[in-house]
Amino acid sequence: MKLSDVVARFHIHTETSKKSIVTGKVRDSAILLPLVERNGEAALLFCKRPAYLQHHPSQICFPGGKVEPHDTSKTDTAIRETREELGINPKNITPLGQLKEHHTLTGFSIMPVVATLSNDTTWHTNSDEVDHAFIINISALLDSQNWQSIHVEHAGLSRQMDGFLTPHGLLWGATASVVKNFIKLVQ
Repeated sequence: MKLSDVVARFHIHTETSKKSIVTGKVRDSAILLPLVERNGEAALLFCKRPAYLQHHPSQICFPGGKVEPHDTSKTDTAIRETREELGINPKNITPLGQLKEHHTLTGFSIMPVVATLSNDTTWHTNSDEVDHAFIINISALLDSQNWQSIHVEHAGLSRQMDGFLTPHGLLWGATASVVKNFIKLVQ
């Protein structure tokens, strides 16, 4: 699937809007779903967290993090975190809109921000929060045969979740839920 097709389908199903930052008992955060085009196919850029981190070690995620007081919107948070984690110049990021806010079992409220990256965008992993970065084609994420049901126990609760096995580990949890919400919009 071409990047232009993904962008067009995303725009059909969502509206670009600036959401205000909501504070309260949940921890507000934002992530960026960076869309790129490689070899004529649309793909998403993912990060893998280092094993030594206290929170979510070795997990696959999108760039992002907590809303800071100086952030003017959650989109700004997602772009700032992407610059900090991957060194991507904000000029190379074009926000398209936001997905539905995602609430985690661990008390986070995550605003997923969908954006395209310029064709000449480069990134690095010279940060304490990213071990490496990689892309997965949208066509692979759209293929239901690539997803598997996994059993997760958290705080005494048993749940079934979808997971996607990558060469870099299992994509699961909140990140997998956000990806599934996104691909429903663009299929």
